[in-house]
Amino acid sequence: MPASPTAFATLWPLPLELAAILLITLALPAALFAVWRVLVLGAALLLVLLKLADLGTYSAFNRPFNPLLDTHLPRDGWNILSQSLGTGLAALAVAAALLAVLVLLIVTGYGMAQLRRWPARARWTLAAACVVLVAATGVRALPGTGPLPAVADARTSSAIVDRAERIIASAADLAAFRRQLGESDDTHSSGGGESRLKRLAGKNVLLVFVESYGRTVFERPLYADVIGPRLAAFERDIRSAGFSARSGWLTSPTFGGQSWLAHGTLLSGLWVDSQPRYDALVKSRRVSLNRRFAQAGWRASAVMPAITRDWPEADWFGYDRIFASGDLGYAGQPFNWVTMPDQYTLAAIERLILDQPAERPAMIETALISSHAPWTPIPPLLDWADVGDGQVFDDYASAGDPPEVVWQDYDRVRAQYRKAIDYSLETLASFITTQADDDLVLIILGDHQPAPLVTGDNATRGVPIHIIAHDPAVLEAIEAWQWTRGMTPDDNTPVWPMDAFYERFIEAFSAPPG
Repeated sequence: MPASPTAFATLWPLPLELAAILLITLALPAALFAVWRVLVLGAALLLVLLKLADLGTYSAFNRPFNPLLDTHLPRDGWNILSQSLGTGLAALAVAAALLAVLVLLIVTGYGMAQLRRWPARARWTLAAACVVLVAATGVRALPGTGPLPAVADARTSSAIVDRAERIIASAADLAAFRRQLGESDDTHSSGGGESRLKRLAGKNVLLVFVESYGRTVFERPLYADVIGPRLAAFERDIRSAGFSARSGWLTSPTFGGQSWLAHGTLLSGLWVDSQPRYDALVKSRRVSLNRRFAQAGWRASAVMPAITRDWPEADWFGYDRIFASGDLGYAGQPFNWVTMPDQYTLAAIERLILDQPAERPAMIETALISSHAPWTPIPPLLDWADVGDGQVFDDYASAGDPPEVVWQDYDRVRAQYRKAIDYSLETLASFITTQADDDLVLIILGDHQPAPLVTGDNATRGVPIHIIAHDPAVLEAIEAWQWTRGMTPDDNTPVWPMDAFYERFIEAFSAPPG
């Protein structure tokens, strides 16, 4: 059976580096061969590991691996893999990959040794073929030779040079970012003191990051056929309760994961697209949007159901109070990685913050996580009066197939993702129409797109953002933004980088000077 064009495209042109390695292997004296073989095997191991790392980051984040910026990803990758497939299957997959790498290295080392034992005529023939290959490649590169077919190329060397250049550029970019942070303080172009955020005076502000809520749910029919009607119903329901919405597009700094990069970007007004940038941000004097609210008289709180360990980075955000997973009173069973369903999180916000008597309004940041992978199981929306301490969700927490079964079928994974986003939106709409009072302003946005498995190829980093309020003056303050009325931004709605929101929001809701 003839090889497919795809197979030929993978194997041809031949790698020029292979010819060079074969020539050196044949020509070196015995005393140097052992050292050479170790160098070759070391380089091969490094290249294979980088290729595997690229495979992982492209699958999860739709980008190549950067050794300077991504040192934390192997740990995070293991967490995601073990949560999706189960610890046993995840360990088996990792062991199989490592075994394959080991076999490759053994075969390569053995083959190099055997090559030197070939008969002299065979070795000379191979050497001559390598010289011809190198010469043909050199001739093809000369001007005036015409469109000669490509026999070999140095794509491996080019890839290594390209990666090195990206690492150098990343180091320079990180240094520039740190200098920018060093120049940050607590001043802002919109002014300060009494004028800051005054147009939201007396309003409780709820900032909601919806996990993996990306533009793909608007543009890919597999999701849009369900999410489109859901958003239309969302809009009708909140309108009947006296609320209105404006919707726009943001470009997230991350794709498929690392939600905290999006949180840091939106809340700092700086582009935070890597872990080193985030680490530098949370050690800086840059003032977060949460702290801006606190300085202007709000009670700044964080409700984070995914936080189950110490969170030292929280100091930078400037919260007056942090409600982590263990502070929310959830007595039900977890939904795999998801510690509690979104409906419980919103009910806890109402019980612990919004319903509590206070002299100052609340600014609350939360991250809803029911739409976090592995997207199974997903509970139904319950009567809010039945939520209680969360034990009512126990029957749903163990319902259906576990992740290690669902994730064997990519169509089922996509269906579960669609169901998860639909649930989060349904829950938010119900919260607004049945639980919210007229003084609540909501900012709802996606943190990033889901993984490429869900989005398909060529997806952007776009995420939707909605501002919802009962008071018409709130939406009048952002009229100049040209966002779409309602819950579905259209193709003509401006697309902002996520870091642009910080300054524009503060300017829109701060009283004009004077």
